[in-house]
Parts: sequence; C-alpha cells; structure tokens
Amino acid sequence: MISILIPTYNYNITALLKALKVELDVSKLIYEILCYEDGSSKYVEENSAIASSIKHAEHIISKENKGRITTRQSLANMARYDWLLFLDADVIPKNSSFLQAYSKYLNSNYDTIYGGYFYNLSPPEKQFSLRWHYGKNHEQVEAKKRNKNPYKIIISGNFLIKKQIFLEINSQIENDGYGYDNYLGALMKLNNINVFHINNNVIHNGLDTNTVFLNKVERAVDTVVQLNENYRDLTTENTLLEVYKKTKSMGLSIPIAWVFNLSKSAIKRQLLGAKPNLKLLQFYKLGYLCTTMSNNI
Repeated sequence: MISILIPTYNYNITALLKALKVELDVSKLIYEILCYEDGSSKYVEENSAIASSIKHAEHIISKENKGRITTRQSLANMARYDWLLFLDADVIPKNSSFLQAYSKYLNSNYDTIYGGYFYNLSPPEKQFSLRWHYGKNHEQVEAKKRNKNPYKIIISGNFLIKKQIFLEINSQIENDGYGYDNYLGALMKLNNINVFHINNNVIHNGLDTNTVFLNKVERAVDTVVQLNENYRDLTTENTLLEVYKKTKSMGLSIPIAWVFNLSKSAIKRQLLGAKPNLKLLQFYKLGYLCTTMSNNI
C-alpha cells in the first residue's frame, strides 16, 4: 500500500499521471494519488481532468502558495497509507516498471529509498544548458555510488519513505528556501534514518533557464550558510561546506572571496552561455559562500 504524492506549482502533470496510470492499470498495488496545486495559476484544469480519470486519485487545490515544506507536510498528513512516494511535478518515470521496483521494498527494513535522477541524452537549447550539464554530472549517479555515501546525494523529487519518519523529519525543517535537500540529508543522518539507493530513475524534464538556475544556486548556498550557523549539531556530507572549512583553516577564504567578487561578472557570462564550465560553477559556489560567510562575521 502506497500513497503517491505530487506537489505541483504551475506545471502540467498530464504526462506524469498518464505514465503512472499505464502501470497502475495492470498492477495489483494498493495505492492512492494525491496531487496538490500549491497556489497554481496555470494548468489547474488540465491537471484536474487527468487526475479525475485515474482511480483513487485526488486533485487538491490550494489558492495560497504555501511552499515546498508545508505542502509536503500537508500531503503526508492527508495520506492514508504508511509508505509515501514523493514525485516532483516535472519528472516522469524512466521505466515502465517504476512502481513495481519500489514496491519490492515495502516490507524491507529500510526507512527511505531513493530512486535517482536521469537527464535526456541530447543537450537542450542553450538557455537550459547549465541546469542540464549540472544534472548530468552531479545528480545522475548510479545507486552503487550513491550508497557509498547515502546521505550525500539526496534528491527529494523521487523517493519512497515511511510516513511517520517523513512527518518527524520534515517538521524539523523551518526554512522553506531553496536547498531543501541539504536539510533533509543532514537530518536523516542525525536521526540515523536507514537510507538505501536504487536505480529507479525518473527523467527530469523541467529544466530551469541558466539565469534562474544560477539564482537558485545562490539560494542553495544561502541555505548551506543557515545550516552551518543555525544547526551546529548537524553533520552534513556537503562537499561545498567541507571545501569551505578547509580553505578557511588555511586562511584562504578571504582571498577567494576577493577573487570571486573581482571576477564574478565574467564568470556569470561564461556560465550563462551555451557551453558552461562546471568547474567555474564550483568556484562560483565557493566564492559566493566565502563572500557570504565573511559578510556574516
């Protein structure tokens, strides 16, 4: 028995629901689907129509945008079953046995199972190139590698979790900013949540433009700063934070911040172009973090 939970904001989930329906129609899985429009102004009618065509599916509309954390908490509270499958609105299962692959773990000793992300092989239009390159290199990772550091690559757009554990963990996250997965992974590690990764990918279709994604990168770094300052008892496996700590211990954080501010405009031009350099993106993140940390002293 499983509750499939899909928080949605201004996104057409017709393709996702159709893909799930194809598998569910021939499956013996006991399920429900809850789609939650979080203050959406677009695609509400289309989403409602497809949801109404699926057994045990409900389309819930909130006129107020409550944000990711609150919406997920609401969905979890509404869910009738003990296992929750969270799917982002902009994904679609890569394989036709997607739900079957997850169902094998419903009687396991694991608390949460992460399926993974996949990106289309063909590069998108140049205005989406930064998000695509980043996803291909940092998010599309085999389960074997992810299981070596199970709290490191936590992508909440495709994961199965026990309801009670999600409610307890998610309720501890106070900030609704971008970078939610950094909090989630750290809290799971702190609470010794039994995490397991499998190769049960979804294709991530909803790519941000280069400009939007770079803005989100900055917001994610802001979240790392808050995590470091406000939750000292949390230990993360965030590579960026570990690199920052090393540079600071060597007395290099201030010089890096200085170089970053001097070259920020040129780096942004490169990253927003057709062939973004991911090493430059990593430096951008480190430089932004060093600058933010130094401003908070």
